[in-house]
Formats: sequence, structure tokens, C-alpha cells
Amino acid sequence: MKKAYLALLLTTSAIAQAETNLGIIVVKSESLYKDTDSESTFLPNLSYESDHFFLRLPEVGYRFFPKQSPQNIAIGLSYESTGFDPDDSDNANIRQLDDRDASIMAFASYQLGPVTTKVAQDVSGEHDGYYAQISAGYPIPLGSWRVIPSIAYRYMDSKMSNHLFGVSQAESNRTGGAINAYDTEAVSSIRYGVRGVYSLSDNVNLLLGISHTQFDDKILKSPIIEDNSITSLLAGVSVSF
Repeated sequence: MKKAYLALLLTTSAIAQAETNLGIIVVKSESLYKDTDSESTFLPNLSYESDHFFLRLPEVGYRFFPKQSPQNIAIGLSYESTGFDPDDSDNANIRQLDDRDASIMAFASYQLGPVTTKVAQDVSGEHDGYYAQISAGYPIPLGSWRVIPSIAYRYMDSKMSNHLFGVSQAESNRTGGAINAYDTEAVSSIRYGVRGVYSLSDNVNLLLGISHTQFDDKILKSPIIEDNSITSLLAGVSVSF
């Protein structure tokens, strides 16, 4: 599974109170898929915020109320990089499967204090599925550090989960039946983690984070899955303008 979405979840809203931030992060994350090693990825970290418009990779959107409002409604698009490249696996049969490509999701969210609810629908035609999510995170100042513990629960419908964990009959035939065809049902996951932001100077921040995502046990029924949890580590630097 590609890990970019985990890294970006770790970094969203974790930067100083400036309109524009630019930096780079590296994330090392485990894989759910059989015979697939952990992956390290370098990613850009870019954000821009006005009172109503925001760009926080991987999201771009519009708030209906000013950003400092105690509650808000937002709509936008996000790049859902959750996916899998079979070429990353050492298993010869899995390497014959189709790519689980990233998707573009249209979302609507409601935020009340530290709690945000969100619904997102695929608009790119990759899987035509949706997810619903509720999350919470709150920054705690500790000297030069800001520590942000967070938790998120996500429900994925069967179309989205089948895109990630299912195996079509055509794919099974391609492996000569070595991998059975499999259709998944809707699944859920819970992610919890902590981020730390350390001020190196007035406009340069060090970013550190760790997160753990636990999926339903039911995904272990998939013939291409060997684990139902992922741990990710993140480090990066960001410059504020």
C-alpha cells in the first residue's frame, strides 16, 4: 500500500500559524500486502491558507466561515493516495495483479472545535466508492514543541475496500488460480498517533510523527493481505512565509 496518505495525515495542520508553508518530509511505513517490504518515501509538504481558501496537500478546498471560527463547514477535493503497486511485492503471483491506483475524492466536512467529521466520494472513476470519517486532534504546547495527539475512525464502503483488498476473477485467472477471486465487504479502520513540531527558528520547524492504523480483522480474509495494521514514522522540515 502506498504510504503517502499516512504521511500527509500526520502533517496536516501540524505547521505554525502562517499563511504559506513549504518543506519536505520522509515517511517510512509498513505494508498490508503479502511479501511487500516497508517503504520509505520523500514527499513535498505544501500549504497555503486564507480565511476561506486552503491548500493543504493532499487537499484543496473552501471554508464557509473564517478559519479561526469555533465551527466550520468545508468542501473540496483531495488526492487519496491509498493504493498498491503489485511490482513492490516479492510474490510472483501478486506481481501479476492490477495496480490499485490513487483516486481523486470530493469531500464535505464539518468541524466543531478539535473534532472533524468528513464524507468523501471518488470522482475519478477508480472505484466509485466513498468513506466517512470522524477525527480529533488537539495541539499541546510544551516549550519550543507543539505536540498533537490525534485519533481517527474511518468507514470505507465495499467499492472502495474492494479496490484495495479485492481480487477480480480476471486477476485470479492471470495467476492460474494461485490467488483466488475475492470480493470484500465494507471495512473500517482506526488510526491514532502523535505529531511533534519543534521551532528551530521563527519560520523553520522540525516535524516528527508516528501513527498506527488498525483495520478490521475481516481484511485478513483477502488472499493478498498478510497484516491488518500499519505503523508509520515521519520526519521533515518546514519553512513558513
